Amino acid sequence: MPEETTQWLRGHMREHLAGPADTPARVVTFDRPAPSAQRTRGAAALDLVHRAAEAISDIEERANDTEERAKSLVRGAIEKLNAAEARIEAAENARREAIDETATRLAEAVEALKRAEARVAAAEGATLAAETRAQAAETRALEAETALRNIEDAIRTKLLREAGVMPSVGVAA
Repeated sequence: MPEETTQWLRGHMREHLAGPADTPARVVTFDRPAPSAQRTRGAAALDLVHRAAEAISDIEERANDTEERAKSLVRGAIEKLNAAEARIEAAENARREAIDETATRLAEAVEALKRAEARVAAAEGATLAAETRAQAAETRALEAETALRNIEDAIRTKLLREAGVMPSVGVAA
């Protein structure tokens, strides 16, 4: 309790205890103690008021201490909350960076895969063309071989006929 309030309360009690003893007509008084006993009672009442003021002051002091502790706890909690929010934000930034990096790498891998598929398709096309050319060459080689055998047979036949070894059967040379 502030000192002003304590002082006012003490002064008010002194005035009340020292004030005129007239009692309004409607108030019934029973055995009023002697003035010296009244002073003793007044001092006791004043002492009680003083003790009550001290108790109130102690309560206010404890309330102020509790309030300060509560404020300190709130400040600590706010600091911890701010630190946690900063850590969360840093983690979210790191996550976004990792996702962006992964997306970039994935895009690069997709492009590399497309290039590889294009090279494979080109190689397959070249292989098919080479196989086709090889088959055509084999066919030409077989045709040439057949033609060569035919020429050899024709030459042999002509030579044998000219040498007279072979009778002519009506084959025109």
